[in-house]
Amino acid sequence: MLLTLHIIKIESGDYRAHVMEGAQHLGDYEASSIREAILLAAENPLPDLAGFHLWYEHVCAGSVSASNMRIDPEGLAQRLMALHGQFKT
Repeated sequence: MLLTLHIIKIESGDYRAHVMEGAQHLGDYEASSIREAILLAAENPLPDLAGFHLWYEHVCAGSVSASNMRIDPEGLAQRLMALHGQFKT
């Protein structure tokens, strides 16, 4: 199963993450950074969870396995921030 993790910056040090399965909203949580939001999602104990479509505001880093999210949350967060900087709306 692939879920969608959509991270939104509320203000510096305050992020909200939404977890979706298709159009179904599964839940929200708060995090202090993009990295923390990625780690919190990757720790989800769902047995069929393969990974997430990883979004930060209006950009997507693609589909990422839960294990890669646990191994390199900082690298994924940097990738999302770099993409975000390239495509400011």
